[in-house]
Amino acid sequence: MNAKCLIPAATTLIFAVACELTPTVKPDPVDIPIRIVSSVTKVSGDQFDDNDAVGIYAVNATAITRDSWKPGVLAQSGNHLDNVRFTLSGNEWAADKEYFWKDNKTQAEFYCYYPYKETVEDIERVSYEIPNDQSSAQGYRSAEILWGKTGLTAPTEEYVRIITTHRMSQLAISIVPGKGYTEESLREDLKSIRLNALRCGAVLNLKDGSLTATGEEKDIVPYNDNGTYIAMIVPQSVTEKGLITIDIDGMERTLTKSIEFTSNSRKKCTLTINKLSEGINVGIGSWEDDETDYGGVLN
Repeated sequence: MNAKCLIPAATTLIFAVACELTPTVKPDPVDIPIRIVSSVTKVSGDQFDDNDAVGIYAVNATAITRDSWKPGVLAQSGNHLDNVRFTLSGNEWAADKEYFWKDNKTQAEFYCYYPYKETVEDIERVSYEIPNDQSSAQGYRSAEILWGKTGLTAPTEEYVRIITTHRMSQLAISIVPGKGYTEESLREDLKSIRLNALRCGAVLNLKDGSLTATGEEKDIVPYNDNGTYIAMIVPQSVTEKGLITIDIDGMERTLTKSIEFTSNSRKKCTLTINKLSEGINVGIGSWEDDETDYGGVLN
């Protein structure tokens, strides 16, 4: 074999080795669907219910280096996701269509709030009117407001977990029998209970989850949950006012109290009720001290 025949063969061999040493490059996947799972121990229950709807915002981060990211700022619009409605069905949260991460690298933060509002005119002032008649289970549940936010999250095909917290405060009132009452007779005499003059308007800031009370003061009728009267209250301060009024045995009695209702807090109140008699009341008065020492020395 002459040299002219050897050259093409050698060239072919070198090319083949070069191909084997070059790593296979796969295209980066970009269509990664966004899937969420939101959990909370709701005051109005122990889990979300079917057809509950939350609003989701996603804010993309900015790359500083290859491995570090600067969080973005939640804006009124122009976020990666803007107030997308996710509805619970069974164990799955689903939007009206599929949404995707920006790419397979860009991290994002997620904001979640409940209940969902179709129109959000100001992300720092989302307005709600809390029902003051919470005497039914539905009325009580509809007074719930939740908010949550994730830290920076890398694109993933797994679920993004968002933990929401209670923005409302809860007051739980227990009424127990005192002198002259048994549990049964107390239940028979108790006609009604109300919380006096509390603001029922609420404004939620989606950036930080703060909830503030607005609007006129209204009386709230709590829900009787197996003997404990519970109500959702917008965070607000109460200073030495008649907070709770009960109608019992044809007479109204009012508890005057100072209390600070704060988000994600449960306040407990136990009222002991003594029976009032319209007949003769007999009691023992206090001693009168004449300030004289009648002692002495014993020999």
